[in-house]
Amino acid sequence: MSNPQSPLAIASLLRRHKLLKQRQGLFQSRHVDFFRYKRFVRALNSPEYKSKSSKQPDLYPPIENEEDSRNIFISLIKAQLVVPCSKLHSGECKEHGLKPHKDYPNLLLSNKAELQPDEYYVWNYNPKTFTDYLIVIGIVVGILGFVCYPLWPHSMRRIVYYLSLGMLGLIGVFFSIAILRCVIYLLSLAFVSEKGGFWIFPNLFEDCGVFESFKPFYGYGETECYSYIKKQKRRKRKLDKKKK
Repeated sequence: MSNPQSPLAIASLLRRHKLLKQRQGLFQSRHVDFFRYKRFVRALNSPEYKSKSSKQPDLYPPIENEEDSRNIFISLIKAQLVVPCSKLHSGECKEHGLKPHKDYPNLLLSNKAELQPDEYYVWNYNPKTFTDYLIVIGIVVGILGFVCYPLWPHSMRRIVYYLSLGMLGLIGVFFSIAILRCVIYLLSLAFVSEKGGFWIFPNLFEDCGVFESFKPFYGYGETECYSYIKKQKRRKRKLDKKKK
């Protein structure tokens, strides 16, 4: 690959390509996107890449065979845009001193890449997105607005004052609900301990959406919890795969 800018251009084009079917994992204590090598080969044969290749063959070398795909991917590895890794199971995590995570698999750096179809790779390239720029602009505007607060009109300062009171009220209600559900749970253990206790808003502190946190209104034990239901679904998918 003669053009030194080619690996970066290819990575920019395919970084978030849908054919990669990327997942998020934990690599060196940070969240990363990872994918299988065979998925990258499919992305190289996509209409998007072929269109770019026909217009700019110096940046996007044409793909004629499997060897071309291998050479392109090797150039990305040499440029350290992608890094080979292995996905650890729960038992393997403990061997390497890592804590298993229910949603994000732990990834370990691999010493060598064999370019096997099911071999995993981590992106070491994260270009800035439009959302990132919007967040930075929002933070700057927020800081400037806070600094210029004494210059605000009286009516705007009054609105902010009432909004802050409303936010404090919501926080107070949330803590009141948390304390109340804990008291009810402790009292319920004397009557329904065999069911795991009675909970108001069993999903209140679960890793789910805001509205899902308040559904259902009540439940027993952990069977109504979002994490338990999600765990059961994952277990069912694994059993279905084994049957196939």
